Amino acid sequence: MVESSSRAVVGVFTYMDDALEAVNKVKAANMDYRMYSPVPRHEIEEVTYPEKSPVRILSLVGAIVGCASGFALAILCSLDWPLRTSAKNVVSIPAFFVPGYEWTILFGGLSTLLGIFIFCKIPSVLRTAGYDPRFSNDKFGVVVACAMGQVDDMKRRMLDSGADEVDVRDSL
Repeated sequence: MVESSSRAVVGVFTYMDDALEAVNKVKAANMDYRMYSPVPRHEIEEVTYPEKSPVRILSLVGAIVGCASGFALAILCSLDWPLRTSAKNVVSIPAFFVPGYEWTILFGGLSTLLGIFIFCKIPSVLRTAGYDPRFSNDKFGVVVACAMGQVDDMKRRMLDSGADEVDVRDSL
């Protein structure tokens, strides 16, 4: 994270290519940034987050825990209340596939939702230092958190990338 005496440099772009060029410059400087877009575009996703999402690992772990929990619940309940039916075993695995399957889906889905909230930082109630309503209408925005000494350099990089305007705001 950036220290508390930091500023948010906000670049407003008309064209997506210019905003992506600014993001590449910010990434080259290894700075903390956020990009806003009025429309979802795969080019933005490829530039801003090229790695695979770690949410899929949480989904897998949740599904495995759910499957184990579903089978464990069914097995422990049958051992706690043993009812023998026509000389079959008390713990009959084929009978427990339905609870195991259902708990796999439940825990996998809930852990996926939790992972999305964690990794996307939702809700981001206090993280709106650089947001501009135009970013939801027709403009692209790049907000960079930088130290006091880096503000002028970042403004120059954004203007060189084709920003329509660059503003400096207090960061959270």
